[in-house]
Amino acid sequence: MKRWVKTFLLTTFAFFCASGAFAKSLSIQIIQNNPGQDKIWATSYLFEQNITDYFFDAGDIVSSSPIWISDTDEKNRGALKASLRENLEGGMDVLVRVELFYNTSDSSNPEAFLLDNIKKVQWKAYAVSTGIQLFEGSAKPEKATEKTNNEMGLSQFAGYIAYQINTQMRTR
Repeated sequence: MKRWVKTFLLTTFAFFCASGAFAKSLSIQIIQNNPGQDKIWATSYLFEQNITDYFFDAGDIVSSSPIWISDTDEKNRGALKASLRENLEGGMDVLVRVELFYNTSDSSNPEAFLLDNIKKVQWKAYAVSTGIQLFEGSAKPEKATEKTNNEMGLSQFAGYIAYQINTQMRTR
């Protein structure tokens, strides 16, 4: 009986150690690229929540940095440096910055949950300890339909973005 218990405990310990090797600690930062706006839109919060949930559900340790409203390249670089510092202090491994480019000039309701309001999404991931860019990518939403031009369509697109980021992170 003693041998069985010892074997069980060692196997359980090895399993937890092995599963922890695949988990990453990452921080998500949404950047709202929407010229002329000075408030964070609900769509940006929706993307942050969906992407964070995706990685949490995958077993990763996830935090989020404050959403940043893109203004100038210089301010964006400053925000990146500040976010890297904060995440280094917090012990995170990877910072993923997801930039939402809004296209609201022809929108009937620019602040609404409309897939049509998103022009494209770009992301860049950085090693927090070094600040070196690990990978990047981008995606454009498909043409919105009556069934997808809503909160559910945005959530599905955010899930697709999270999947793409996860695929890149796991294959590097």
